[in-house]
Amino acid sequence: QALVTCGVVILEFGVQITYYNLLSLGGLGFQNQRAHDYRPIYATRWIGWFVAVPMLIFMNLYPIVDNQRFIQVLARLCPQMAASATYCWTCFLGCVVLDPWIGWTLNVFGCFAYILVVFDEVCFVSDHILATRIPAVKGYSIIIKESVFVFYTSVWLMGNWGFASSYACQRFYTVTDISLKATMALLMFMYLMCGLQETEIEKDQ
Repeated sequence: QALVTCGVVILEFGVQITYYNLLSLGGLGFQNQRAHDYRPIYATRWIGWFVAVPMLIFMNLYPIVDNQRFIQVLARLCPQMAASATYCWTCFLGCVVLDPWIGWTLNVFGCFAYILVVFDEVCFVSDHILATRIPAVKGYSIIIKESVFVFYTSVWLMGNWGFASSYACQRFYTVTDISLKATMALLMFMYLMCGLQETEIEKDQ
């Protein structure tokens, strides 16, 4: 589990570095047709989210399963990860298509898919959280991630409805992208250290 965890964290930050470098080169900008001021929307950021969000879900949920193999956990989380990748692209397309009815329909479908992902995550956590080590810390990390995702959705909607500027939205995405992934990586390191300490205590007994 430690090797898988480290590999996922390294890959997650590799994706982040790549799409921020691409953003600095222009980021494949489109006009956001759903926003009142036709602000830019950057495909590179959504491509990054398409890869990074499913990985972040795996980073967040894999540590609470102590007694299953990697492939078993991946198979269980695969529908949730696929749905998260789908709602990223659905919301992007909903912002760039010209027809407002089609655009808002796609955005509603994206929000609905997000709700389904949260529901499945609640089911997964409720099945495993009490059987894992240090459940309180792992539970807090899941709450942190979901809270940030709710803020993501709120800021995205506020931008489309004209309550937040394009600059404010992009600044929020940048700060929270980096902060959330760094926090998740730190928490995963804590899980591993606490798990090793508990294992050593059990061996000594």
